[in-house]
Parts: sequence; C-alpha cells; structure tokens
Amino acid sequence: MPLEPEGNDSGYQLFMLGLSFYVIVAMAAQTFLPLAAETIRILDLADTAICGFFAFDFGRSFLRAENKGRYMVTWGWLDLLSSIPTIDLFRYGRAARIFRIIRVLRVIRAARNISMYAYTFHMRNSPWAALFLAIMLLIVGSIAIVHLEGAGDGNIRAAEDALWWTFVTITTVGYGDFYPVTFGGRIVALSLMTVGIGLFGIFTAVVAARFVENDQDETEQALARVERELAAVREELRSISRREANG
Repeated sequence: MPLEPEGNDSGYQLFMLGLSFYVIVAMAAQTFLPLAAETIRILDLADTAICGFFAFDFGRSFLRAENKGRYMVTWGWLDLLSSIPTIDLFRYGRAARIFRIIRVLRVIRAARNISMYAYTFHMRNSPWAALFLAIMLLIVGSIAIVHLEGAGDGNIRAAEDALWWTFVTITTVGYGDFYPVTFGGRIVALSLMTVGIGLFGIFTAVVAARFVENDQDETEQALARVERELAAVREELRSISRREANG
C-alpha cells in the first residue's frame, strides 16, 4: 500500500479526489446529455490532460509503495487503468476511476488527527485547492464561451481556441487574438478575470508564507542555541561560585 498522507500530502490527496469526482461527472454528462460537438471536444481534451495527473499519481504511488507487488494487485491496476485517456479502444478503462474515489477516501480516512489535517490543508495545501479550481474554471469557462460565442459572430468557435482564450483570461494575460463579442461571453470573461486574480493571490500568499515560515524556523533555532549557551554560562558561573565558597 502507498504511504498514508501526512502534512502537505493531505492537500494532494484531496486534489486527486476532486479530479476523480470530476471525471465521473464528465463521463455521466457525455453519456446522458445531448452535448454540442465542441463541448464534447473540450471535455475530451480536459480528460486527456487529467489522465496525465492520474498517470503521475500511479507512478508516485508505485514508487512509494513498500510492497509494490501487493500494491499492483490491490489498487495499482485500477490506478493504471484510470490513467487511460478517452481513446475508444480503451474507453471502458475509464470506469476504473470510480474506484479511485474509494481509494482516496480510504487514505484520507486513515489520517491520524482530523483536526490537524484540516489545519494543515488550510495553511499549507491551498495551492492544491487553487490548482483544482483553476482546472475546473478552465473547463467550465471554455464550455461556456464556446457555447455563447460559437452561435454568434464571435471568433471563439473551436474547442482549442476556447481553451486557449480561457487560459490567457484566467492568467489575466489577454493577448487579444480571441475575444468575446456577446454580452454573455463578456460576463464570463469578467468572472474568469476576477477569479484569476484571486487564484494568483493565493499562490503569491503561499510562497510568501513559506519564506516567513523558513525565517521563523531559523529564528527559533538561533534563539534555542542562544538559550543553550546562556544555560551553559549560568551553570559554569554556579560551578565557579561553589568552588570559591568551598575554597
């Protein structure tokens, strides 16, 4: 079995759990809803990208497993199947992602201290939450903009163009090669830009917090050394006083 999450690993496990839930919802939507061709194209491209995260998670879990053979027999084969993209030949392998939810929940449930887990996720693992939110925004924003702009006179019609426009809008870069012309499309753009600024604020705050934590650790270590040295000096002075009193 792979190692249980501790500390910063808890946020990673929740990130993978969120992706697992997403692919289940996406598969259900593609199966039961009459989606437009470009919407299906966006979902397929997103699925292929998310399969990269699942493949990374499989390799990570395999390398960290104490008993690699047991891991492959129990959960490894499911992890491997879940990393297969939406190729028609391997489409049924995607159903294995349902079992990933059970696996990730099992790992999280094995955490020793739930209150410490929640604190750790809030303070140290917010980048994972921000990354998951960015991925969801990229997918939802692309679907929304291609639906709103594709039916009008807009120049965002293809799935690849919608993904590109959504990405540069979230990052607030805005090259201007693609832009919304409908009222609904502009509302989507405003929402993505507003949330994108907040996401980069989270990343910036986390990086700054890491530097502050490192400085605090160094300061605490320096103070501890000073306290030990002062204690040694006091003990030496007591020894000198006792010797003088006895002499």
